[in-house]
Amino acid sequence: MLSKYLSHRFALFLLFFCFSSSASTNLLIFNRPADTPQARYVIDLMKMAYKEIGYEIHIIDFNHQNALVAANQGVLDGQLGRIADVKDDYPNLLKVDYPLFDFNLVLLKNCRQCQYEELKSLAIQSSYPAAQSYIDNHPFSGDVIKVRNVTAQLNLLTQKRVEGTILLDFLLSTKHPGFDQTAFHKQVLMPMQSFHFVHKRHATIIPQLTKVLKKLDENGTVQFLKSKYNLSKF
Repeated sequence: MLSKYLSHRFALFLLFFCFSSSASTNLLIFNRPADTPQARYVIDLMKMAYKEIGYEIHIIDFNHQNALVAANQGVLDGQLGRIADVKDDYPNLLKVDYPLFDFNLVLLKNCRQCQYEELKSLAIQSSYPAAQSYIDNHPFSGDVIKVRNVTAQLNLLTQKRVEGTILLDFLLSTKHPGFDQTAFHKQVLMPMQSFHFVHKRHATIIPQLTKVLKKLDENGTVQFLKSKYNLSKF
C-alpha cells in the first residue's frame, strides 16, 4: 500500500494532468522506463502506433519503484513494456497481445556446480517483476534480497554477500557492459517477452492498438526500429 505522502503526491499529479490534458482527451501518460535500447525502441514504436489510432502519448519522469502501483490505480495510463505476469498482481492493467521484444532472464552464480534451488541467497531488483515471477513459479527456500538497481545486485554478488542474482540480460548489458561475467557461472533461466499494458479504462482501444502493431510488424517498421537500436543480438 502507498504511504499517505505518496498518495498525496499522486493526487496532485493527477490534478495537474487533468488540467493539462483537458484540451485533448486522446492524451495518455506513461512513465519513462530505464534508458536502454529496448526502451527507446518501445517508445518510438508506441508513439507511432498511438498516432495511427488518433492518440498522443506523453512520457514523464516518475519513480520507477512506484510505477506499477500508480498505473494500476489509474494515476498513469498504463505501462510501456512489462512481462505478461504483471496482470496477476495488478488486475487493472490490461495486456495488448503483441510481444514488443524478447529477452532472457539470467542467473549469475558464485558457485559453478550448485543449482538454482540449492542456492542459499539471491538478489533481485524490486522494480522489475520478472525475477519475482520466476521465484513464485519455481519455489526457492533461500533468502531473497530485493534491491533497487542492477549495480546493487552486482555489488552483492561480487562481494559474495549473496550466492546468486537474477537479472534481465538487456539491463545487465546496457547498465554494466564492462562487467566481467566470466568470473561467475551464467545460466539462462528462461526466455521472456515484454508487452504493452493500458489501464482498464482504455480497454476499448486495445483491439485498434493490436491491429496497428501487427500492421507495423508486417510492413517492416518493427524490424526497422529493432535494427535502429541494434536489438538483433537479443
